[in-house]
Amino acid sequence: MTFFVFFFAGGFRFAVGFFVRVVAFAGIRKMYNMVMRLRVVLLGALIACGPTDGAKGDKGDPGPQGPPGAQGSAATGQVIEVLGTGQLAVTAGTNFTLVPGLSISVTVPANARVQVETDGGIQCSQAGTAFSVVDIALFVDNTISNQAGSRRVVAANTPSIGQTIANWSFGRSLSLSAGNHEIEVRAAAVDPNAAVANVSSGTAPQLQGRLSVTVLSL
Repeated sequence: MTFFVFFFAGGFRFAVGFFVRVVAFAGIRKMYNMVMRLRVVLLGALIACGPTDGAKGDKGDPGPQGPPGAQGSAATGQVIEVLGTGQLAVTAGTNFTLVPGLSISVTVPANARVQVETDGGIQCSQAGTAFSVVDIALFVDNTISNQAGSRRVVAANTPSIGQTIANWSFGRSLSLSAGNHEIEVRAAAVDPNAAVANVSSGTAPQLQGRLSVTVLSL
């Protein structure tokens, strides 16, 4: 009987001790979770209340102008294009004259070729049995390109169609020295008996001339 009482008392003390430890552990765990939540809240508050950017300062005075840069040159692959800006009336006495707007100044680098293309239209200015004939030519540095550098264009009326339009379209691949060059499209009269020819235009798209220059590396 004494042994049973002693055993029961010992088991009871063990159960109570275990229960106390469980309760204590649960309390510590709960307290730890509360501390971690409080830490997150405080960290967020510190971030929200952190320093802000100051007021924007006054704009400073502009610096002195730099020296002028060196003269540029056309990069290989660059395409320059211009369109006609007006109409040229070619009469019987017209020598080679610049078609308005069809002129390009280009700086060619070393080891490059220049591809030139032009197109546009001429119109016979008279109705009835009339015709106009014009030579269209490429000029480089005031010199006509004498190898495939010009075209003769004829705009001849028919019994049913007056003020006929005819077009030119041609180009050249040129080997030019490094440096500045002037490329132009010019027009000249051919037949003194021909009617006045209206060459290109600044507003009529069916006549407006075009000149393009492309610099190609070798």
